[in-house]
Amino acid sequence: MLHRVNLNNVVVAILVVAALGALISGPGPKIGERQSFPPTPAAIAFQQAEEAAAARQTEAQRQAEIARQVSAQAEEETILPEGEGRAETFGYCTACHNTALIRRSRFSRDQWDGLMDWMTERHGMNPLEGEMRSLIVDYLASHFGAAQAPARGRNPFLN
Repeated sequence: MLHRVNLNNVVVAILVVAALGALISGPGPKIGERQSFPPTPAAIAFQQAEEAAAARQTEAQRQAEIARQVSAQAEEETILPEGEGRAETFGYCTACHNTALIRRSRFSRDQWDGLMDWMTERHGMNPLEGEMRSLIVDYLASHFGAAQAPARGRNPFLN
């Protein structure tokens, strides 16, 4: 036998069950209100990872700004030792890098000369030829030549 269900009776039954549930479980969140739970370990780890990533990003931006400020400081020709070819060396070399790279290098004349070819081939430097090349290489070799180790400091097994 088929029973006809009255929709009003169903709605009333649902409301009664909800009211009884509220009485049993105590006060809870209202309908549409989000219930808060303590964060899970995964949520805590995720939040910590996000904070660490933000701190790394901030530090990287700070270091990049410092690098920009350092590289923006204009060098003057006078940072290089006096000598014939200083102005040409300064102008040609600082088009690509600062003088610190030159000042900390110690090469023989042949090594400086070979370095000019290497920079042309590997880094696209405009080729240096003729008198300009000789002037710059001579300047570099005379002021930033290969350092000679003192006689006491030489290793006889490396000669």
